[in-house]
Amino acid sequence: MNRSTKRCSRWTLVRCRLGFDPPHQSDTRTVYVANRFPQNGHYIPQRFADNRIISSKYTVWNFVPKNLFEQFRRIANFYFLIIFLVQLMIDTPTSPVTSGLPLFFVITVTAIKQGYEDWLRHKADNEVNGAPVFVVRSGSLVQTRSKNIRVGDIVRVAKDETFPADLVLLSSDRPDGTCHITTASLDGETNLKV
Repeated sequence: MNRSTKRCSRWTLVRCRLGFDPPHQSDTRTVYVANRFPQNGHYIPQRFADNRIISSKYTVWNFVPKNLFEQFRRIANFYFLIIFLVQLMIDTPTSPVTSGLPLFFVITVTAIKQGYEDWLRHKADNEVNGAPVFVVRSGSLVQTRSKNIRVGDIVRVAKDETFPADLVLLSSDRPDGTCHITTASLDGETNLKV
């Protein structure tokens, strides 16, 4: 998900990132602003992706199998695993410990490092997903978390805040109705763009 920092004193934006439609719907999509849906009985709710950021690779349940799979995809680790298994099955002049112990050490240290890095990603994701944002709901401005923004919400973003979602500018408090953003987190360019 793209995030940018804006340089206006106050903006009003609407979340416009469109997710996936259920297979029974057509290629056209209708986004209802502020989530006000028609009451004529013909409305079919659409499914859109939520606004949560997930940059982590592992969960508590899939860490061990997924990490081992990724580590043994490396040709060096796979080679030493085969050598270790051959030494276990066939009587060789060297002990299986000489190839198994270094392999176990490398796999363990790499797993600990990757687990710690993923834990840091989980913390960063929780911080971003829990960031407070102001959204128009039921005609009033309410504070919610970034992960609770839905397609069609009108979001107020203030100067120097990070965008909580993909947004379309509806209005700005600048006299000419423009705003300036920096996309340094996306492309590394620090100059302001209109």
